Amino acid sequence: MTRAHTRNLIRQVAQACDPEAALLLYDRSIASGQKRIALLRYLDARDLSVPLTPQHHAYARAVASVLSERDIETIAREALRRSRERHASLALKRTG
Repeated sequence: MTRAHTRNLIRQVAQACDPEAALLLYDRSIASGQKRIALLRYLDARDLSVPLTPQHHAYARAVASVLSERDIETIAREALRRSRERHASLALKRTG
């Protein structure tokens, strides 16, 4: 996956609340062995009601088990911020 493709998927998740894009990003993070960003993308996928497999959940649990509480808090705060922004943007689109 190219950086341009990744940026496009990130945009789709942020602006269009695209669950397929969220899943692709999370799968890419897993394949790349990422930790922090993978956990953030897992939370994004959950927020967008992506149907996740047991393997998806297991990877997130494994990542969380090696991160500090502070790291997990930071990631959770960022996921919440992103969720609020996504949902606010979606609400604006519906009313605008």
